Amino acid sequence: MDNDCMRCPVRAESLFGALPDDVVERLNNPSEHLVIPAGEVIYQENAEALASYTLKDGVIKLTRTAVNGREQILRLLTQGDIMGVESLLGQTYNHTATTLTPVQLCRLPLSVLKRLQTDHPTLNNALLARWAAALQQVETLAVELGTKKANERLATFLLYWADKNGGHAQVPLPLSRTETGELLGLTVETVSRFFAEWKRRGYVSEKAGVLTLHDREALNQLGGGYTATKLTALTGSPRIG
Repeated sequence: MDNDCMRCPVRAESLFGALPDDVVERLNNPSEHLVIPAGEVIYQENAEALASYTLKDGVIKLTRTAVNGREQILRLLTQGDIMGVESLLGQTYNHTATTLTPVQLCRLPLSVLKRLQTDHPTLNNALLARWAAALQQVETLAVELGTKKANERLATFLLYWADKNGGHAQVPLPLSRTETGELLGLTVETVSRFFAEWKRRGYVSEKAGVLTLHDREALNQLGGGYTATKLTALTGSPRIG
């Protein structure tokens, strides 16, 4: 992948998806293409927001630090998701963005974003739609975590994550046990205990960071009935083209 915006495979899912082809072509590829390894911080919570990013490939976690100093995972981002749009308001970043896998990103500077915002009202509409979707996701996640038991949360997440990654039986799982617990509001001990139990029962297996779901029906029953639309909040934003 490169930074040719016209040929970008995730353009329709980025902010540029709201702009006509001729406008995008005149911009002359203003974004910077970045390749970043796993475990790197792209930007820090409360740092000055200078750019927004579109994720072309890989997985990124967005986190915030609680009053007690503990890190809380807010969302997981996957291909086509946008982060750092706080820069359009000239504010600081609301969270820390960290790569869970090697990623490819497009970085769009604040100066370009502000110019586009002024010249093209459709961009503002797309941005408002994304913010509204993000708010709905946070509310959905709060309800989901507040109404399900620990084993139900984990089972539902595993099913959703598999579907998010193409519905295959084998999917990469870039989260550690600790990170999974942070995302779902569980302790690392609880997550580890359920994984060990489900492996013994033959429901799942893991090898070299790849999760295999052997018995989706068993996980569905454990999850209290899996509904994909309810779990949008666990990962990136709905696609807005």
